[in-house]
Amino acid sequence: MRMDAKKVYNRSGGSDGRQVGMGRNGWGVVRLRRGEWRKEPVMRRGWMVVPGMLLLATAAGAQGGGGKYHSAGIAQGGDIAYPMNSRAPGFVTLDVSLDAKGTVQNMAVVRDVPPLTSVAQSAVQGWQFTPAMVDGQGVPGTVRVNVAFNPYNPSGVGLPGESLQSESGGAGGNFQPAQLQKANYATYPPNTIASGTVVLQVRVGSEGKVHGALVVRGKGALNAAATAAAKTWVFLPATYQGKAVASEVVVVFVFASPQAGTR
Repeated sequence: MRMDAKKVYNRSGGSDGRQVGMGRNGWGVVRLRRGEWRKEPVMRRGWMVVPGMLLLATAAGAQGGGGKYHSAGIAQGGDIAYPMNSRAPGFVTLDVSLDAKGTVQNMAVVRDVPPLTSVAQSAVQGWQFTPAMVDGQGVPGTVRVNVAFNPYNPSGVGLPGESLQSESGGAGGNFQPAQLQKANYATYPPNTIASGTVVLQVRVGSEGKVHGALVVRGKGALNAAATAAAKTWVFLPATYQGKAVASEVVVVFVFASPQAGTR
């Protein structure tokens, strides 16, 4: 087989003294010493494949550099008890840090409304979440949980219109969750005596608008009221590596018992 000899250059640009010939089957033959040859795979354009380069590329992909990101979400939520002997409403925001399997690792308070915050933290600690994903692989991430402690307001009577507490703290990292800018309480359906917790997974687009809400844990007649209110909320979009992205946000409405009366 006839081969055209070509020199192979090292990374610094100098020749290492070896010669390579190209065969029709895509294998190069490297001459090591006089009379001694070895086959090595080469690319069609004549460049040798260096295994170390492939390993570096694989490692970079595993770290999520530039991969397609999907935010963490909620798999199962539970009840949050409205504090006894309390009629105080408010919006509590928590950042829940998860490992690559979706297990809760830590929790940071982003919007604090005592004594409502501690009640929310205790309940959310036991919930189940889905992990963040990069190119289909689970990675550590953060899910933001916004809890509205909703005062009793039959048909909107006594419904407060207070502004949100300011945010502080929160989780760090490449992903920054969507930030709640404006929120409204849900209106109790007419003639209802229901109370309890409705847990929603809300899809927030890369422009900050709510695109939909899925009921993860429902409470009968209160589901529609919670979903309708959540769709009016206003967010700043989440970011990943500094770029606005669509994301999942957990929104919870804790409906006070009618026995608590209106505020």
